[in-house]
Amino acid sequence: MFEIVERDAAGRICMLHTRHGVITTPTVLPVINPGDMRIAPREMRDMGAQAVITNAYIIHSNEDFRARALSDGVHALVDYDGPVMTDSGSFQMYTYGDVDVDPVDIVRFQRDIGSDIGTILDLFSADASPGEAEQQVAETVQRARRSVSVKDDMLLACTVQGGVYPGLRERCATELASLDADVHPVGGVVPLMEGQRYADLAEVIIASKKGLPPGRPVHLFGAGHPMVFALAVALGCDLFDSAAYVKFAMDGRLLFPDGTRHLEDMEELACACPVCSRYTADDLRGMGREQRVELLARHNLWQTFAELRCIREAIRGGWLWELAERRAAGHPALLEAMDVVAGKRRWLERWEPLSTTRAFMYTGHFSLRRPIVMRLHRRLLERFSFQFPVCAVVEEPCKPYSVHRPELQHLEANVLVDTSLGLLPLELEDMYPVAQSVFPSRLDADSHALLQDFNRQMLDGAPRTVELSEVACDADGFNVRKIRAVADMQFGCGAADALFDGSLELVTSKRTGKVRNVLCDGEHVLSLRARDGLFTLKIAGAARLHEAFDDRRLCIVMDDEAVPYVRDGKSVFARFVADADPELRPGDEAVIVDENDELIGVGQCRMNRDEMLSFQRGMAAKTREGLPPELFV
Repeated sequence: MFEIVERDAAGRICMLHTRHGVITTPTVLPVINPGDMRIAPREMRDMGAQAVITNAYIIHSNEDFRARALSDGVHALVDYDGPVMTDSGSFQMYTYGDVDVDPVDIVRFQRDIGSDIGTILDLFSADASPGEAEQQVAETVQRARRSVSVKDDMLLACTVQGGVYPGLRERCATELASLDADVHPVGGVVPLMEGQRYADLAEVIIASKKGLPPGRPVHLFGAGHPMVFALAVALGCDLFDSAAYVKFAMDGRLLFPDGTRHLEDMEELACACPVCSRYTADDLRGMGREQRVELLARHNLWQTFAELRCIREAIRGGWLWELAERRAAGHPALLEAMDVVAGKRRWLERWEPLSTTRAFMYTGHFSLRRPIVMRLHRRLLERFSFQFPVCAVVEEPCKPYSVHRPELQHLEANVLVDTSLGLLPLELEDMYPVAQSVFPSRLDADSHALLQDFNRQMLDGAPRTVELSEVACDADGFNVRKIRAVADMQFGCGAADALFDGSLELVTSKRTGKVRNVLCDGEHVLSLRARDGLFTLKIAGAARLHEAFDDRRLCIVMDDEAVPYVRDGKSVFARFVADADPELRPGDEAVIVDENDELIGVGQCRMNRDEMLSFQRGMAAKTREGLPPELFV
């Protein structure tokens, strides 16, 4: 009961269905102590809380709480009618030593008190030695195996442990992925966050994600500071929980997305939340402790939920990496985490959409290490074909290049434009993110070094470079070269030969003169999108590519049950996908076939292959055209 709605980077907005309502992720579950609720859970809902989390071990250990929870349910105990998640006591076991409860019994107890999401009693691995961590992982997995058999219709969270050892984390995640679990917390990370060891935290999250099925939500246990949310969401975390809002308040500290402020050090409250709009810093300092703690806790929750709203908007708008980079600039330890992330961009590229509705915005030296830039550079080196025996390098003119310098279209040379994204062929001037990017006039040293390395590789595979003055200006057919270059970049080597084998007709915009539709032998094979300079594939084009590629490249394979619906133009849903090309990315054009490899439609991916085979709900691809049986040739 988990489905993707929107996505950017490895982050996603999803709908998690529970017995007490739907949770829109990413979000945070405030921790509720049934014996000390400084803010009523119902009031938290007005601030943005969609669900709360409380501790089943604390409830189980208190005779009064246990009786009321078993009699009336955990929702009545905490006075909250929305989704309630319960923890099992693992953190108490880590903090205070062994807990007096059986691992399976505590799961049964969570089930019996009506928890929407229960949690196994895992072993907290923190800073254990490799041998200790391995033993703890083995015991955690064993407890999870026993616990899934008693969960009934309660969603069960099986926690990934493994200390700071990526291989052990991934192995633990892989073993838990084989169980009938519903949610996967990444546990044992509170000491990392308390010590501001964000580089280790990034390693732990990525290693855990590598072993987990993408069709299940990932919960980062104990993460409650707003400044870590953007990075964690960009790495694929869906849920957070923490008592940080009240713990920081008790220490006189205010949470903000760029860090923490001590009330004693503040002259003004630089915040527009209801608390800071009503009171001054002096007002808060002059209050009694209990009232001050409550108000600071409210401020901390307002800031927490405001940051999550910002993150969800960043996902919808396609600027999550930009937001994560801006937040990382606020703390040196987060910058160290971004170095880790940059080193994992090959894995992160699998989840990166093909393009977004927002321009690529440079924010600092991590920008050119985003996965989408790596994809652009890799595809250029692997897929672009030079058409002339010589190259000419030109300084970047105003965009669009061929409009401001039309003579470049007619040079009898491969024109490479020296851009802030590297040396790029003129033919790709409209393709995302080349045209849709904003850079400063000068780049930082790290970005410059990265571009130098790419440019060297680009020129190593190119024909010899000559001066612009040596190049004749008599070439024609720029638009044809353009569509061929984009086709190979987008669909793979050989795509242009397959799509354009015949008599070409290019339909151009009357206003801009740019190609909008491509017909070959009278068939409409492609349309070129103005938004991102990429192709929309038509059914005739899909047929040509399917015939040319004999390795199911670009294909989504449908179960027989769904074939008639796709032929009728209905969208592709994940539960009916039998297989797919592992190179497909969200936003890619896809050739849809049945299990006999017959073409049945064409559409645009909403998921990659791993997601298509993991999710049981949601749209895997939006079908653009179905191919009825009577039209199949």
